Amino acid sequence: MDIDLNKSYTASDVEAPTGVNIELTEICNVKCKHCYNPWRDESMGMYELNVFKVKKIIQKLSEIGVFHVILSGGEPLSNYDILKKAMSLLKEHKMTFSMNTNLILANDKNMSELRELGLEHCLTSIPSIDADENDEIMQSKGTLKKILNGIKACIKNDIRVSANMVVTKSNKHRVYETGKMMAELGCTKFFVTRAVPPIYSAVAKDSDNDVHEELILSHEDVKKSLDDAIKIKEEYGIAIGSLISYPLCFLEDLQKYSDFAGRGCPSQRGGIVNINSSGDLHTCVHEEETYGNIFKHSLKEIYQTTMKKWRDGSMHYDGCKGCEYLQVCHSGCQMTANAVNGKTASKDPLFKGYDAITNHFDLISDNKIFDYINSKGKFFVPERVRFRDDQKVMLVNARWGNYITVSKDVGAFLQKAYSEKLEFDIHSFGLDRKEFLANLFFKDVIESVEKLDISKVITGLSYDSMYLPKNIKKNI
Repeated sequence: MDIDLNKSYTASDVEAPTGVNIELTEICNVKCKHCYNPWRDESMGMYELNVFKVKKIIQKLSEIGVFHVILSGGEPLSNYDILKKAMSLLKEHKMTFSMNTNLILANDKNMSELRELGLEHCLTSIPSIDADENDEIMQSKGTLKKILNGIKACIKNDIRVSANMVVTKSNKHRVYETGKMMAELGCTKFFVTRAVPPIYSAVAKDSDNDVHEELILSHEDVKKSLDDAIKIKEEYGIAIGSLISYPLCFLEDLQKYSDFAGRGCPSQRGGIVNINSSGDLHTCVHEEETYGNIFKHSLKEIYQTTMKKWRDGSMHYDGCKGCEYLQVCHSGCQMTANAVNGKTASKDPLFKGYDAITNHFDLISDNKIFDYINSKGKFFVPERVRFRDDQKVMLVNARWGNYITVSKDVGAFLQKAYSEKLEFDIHSFGLDRKEFLANLFFKDVIESVEKLDISKVITGLSYDSMYLPKNIKKNI
């Protein structure tokens, strides 16, 4: 098998989205101050998907090979019948799915029904463990108790819950205790996400703009929130991460902050696009620009033309050019940069520059895997893995929205092992490719035939070894 490690691959080689966020409705039962849809008051309830539209959308997504769909809103539980129909259709089309929700409307009955339809995971908002503070941020009364009850209803019905805390100046001091409570409740992951200011704040940022001032944290405050999350992970064992990327140069020690380092920008990496409840298409959920409508246009064609600017380097900040991590980091969050600077392809406010990086990271978290590889240990490709051939590259989906990009030869090898249920070892894979094989194991693409005393942390949208710097993957 010939793996061309000298060839440069980019996100532009991905031909269609791998994951899609579908907003089932605009209606939401809260008005979070950090919400990326500040226009909701103007059009609340104007757009909502029906059965016919949901069927059409899911059929189109199936045809272009989308792996995973996130059902969101507004609040998707407020369009409950359509939510259930969407889940049934996605299951029929063999696409995995999850739900983004504040869980305020969740109860034992509806979570039991959704679990029967195949729902395995919910992402919920949790602004603060302080009840008054939570109400103030969500601008609704009694929200904390309802969210906690919703989390309990999910866990009771075997639905994994990830809790997302958008950190602002109002709640930055609550990260540790909020994450601690999420771990004690049984959540599987705690996201510490920096706020993305709405685009309109860029226009008024020099005037009296409370929104902009509230959402932009100092470098020290952001780093403190990440340190608090790491402490929670160490003390309670809960997985941690972020839904918005951080410039890698801001993180500095990429090994210490590895839980936050690999995500990059999902839109620039080539993964996620957004379909709102009118059918309009956006690349990032935070952007205002519309690229067409799913009911009138070809998503794949739009993805390869007008949306391509997100993946061809056009959104990269000039000061990042030449950085070996650029294809992983993608200049941090360009929607934040846009809100702060009034334009994209500009400097993320957390940018420090490549020289700030003090320690690199390693995908392989336990070197015992090499003992197994060297002893001719065998591997196999599990049934949950999915493949997509995008001409220049192959996409391998480990589970949910977690995929990696591999060369055509590697993809063909793995797909053959998958379809023929073959076991293989380092001799058939390539003696000079031990690190690559280990990476596939830790990315959850392959499993060992023998049970190993090695912990694999499922990190979702994280490092894609195809885009790692050459000096990091030189021994693959």
